[in-house]
Amino acid sequence: MFEWVIIGGGVHGCSVATRLLLQEKTRKEDVVIIDPHDHPMEKWKTLTSKVGMKYLRSSSVHHLHPDPYNLRKYKKQKEYTKGFVGRYDRPMLEMFNNHCEDMFHAVDLKSCWEKGKVRGLWKLNDVWKIQLDDGEEMIAENVVLAVGATEYPSIPAWAEGLKRKPVHVFSHDTFQKEGEVAVIGGGMSAVHLAASLAETSEKPVHLIKRHPFRIKDFDSDPGWLGPKYLNKFNESTCYIKRRDMIRHARNKGSITRDLHIKANRLEKKKMLTVHTGEIEKVEDKGMEIQLSLDCCTIEVNECIFATGSEQKLPLWLKETICQADLPCAPCGFPIPDKNLAWASGLFVTGPLAELEIGPAARNIAGARKVAERISAL
Repeated sequence: MFEWVIIGGGVHGCSVATRLLLQEKTRKEDVVIIDPHDHPMEKWKTLTSKVGMKYLRSSSVHHLHPDPYNLRKYKKQKEYTKGFVGRYDRPMLEMFNNHCEDMFHAVDLKSCWEKGKVRGLWKLNDVWKIQLDDGEEMIAENVVLAVGATEYPSIPAWAEGLKRKPVHVFSHDTFQKEGEVAVIGGGMSAVHLAASLAETSEKPVHLIKRHPFRIKDFDSDPGWLGPKYLNKFNESTCYIKRRDMIRHARNKGSITRDLHIKANRLEKKKMLTVHTGEIEKVEDKGMEIQLSLDCCTIEVNECIFATGSEQKLPLWLKETICQADLPCAPCGFPIPDKNLAWASGLFVTGPLAELEIGPAARNIAGARKVAERISAL
């Protein structure tokens, strides 16, 4: 039996595991991280790499180490000349990833790794039973659900007119870069990807978005990380109201000012064409896709969707909710306590912790908050 089983080896799962080990709250022999990929944070690295991200949106104090200033110390120690940019000191992605890797190496996180997919989770008296797709079973005193927000990519309804399978940034490792490409979406991933393709492709690149660029420094106001806004959030005992607060607080589909400047520069150089409008009709002609907007019609060879994800729980987790009688809000998401416990020995992080942590729960800052609370038990 293990003391801790963490389901998900992305930023959130690795944040909890690393915090527990760095603060010697448990031994590495007593921790297992279950993830379908080969290495810690592999999906994070794949996604940020393929969209061409160079710097994070978060600030210098948001990383996986317990000491908020540790990344600054790391920059100085490793002599990164361009480790941070902008007035909020946004970290270089490469430096952030290397910082994580060095921490993982320090606690030997790879020895805790179990490649696999969870098929079921059941409450058995005072412990939890986890079953993997290959039939392997584990028993744990504590389970952390670090299920990410990219499992169910959101595809617009008009994409049903495509004969080919839609290509989404969350579900494909590589993109076809031959011919003209249209990136669908107006948020960070979409604009990062469109800009990256425009800088490397010899063919025209189109960015199609439904709304004007929304310029925001962060995807929620920094006041949501402290009492400025969280006091009112925590005072509300109505989870419908809490969900509404989260929905209104998140700057969905927004981009940073730096990225906006970059997109404008590429557009002026005619390396990127930006279209703002609704797609009213799509016709898949085999080698070409004709997209009819309310403002123009374009033909491309490939559409790449960067349109976010749907708010869904994994099917196996829905069965756990029924079996263990776990409390859920009207939106279907967990109602955990202050310690992020959904039930005795069952903890949540990431999107599953939103109704307790608030709008920043999905971010690196949210991962820090959750890791701090769980490791303090």
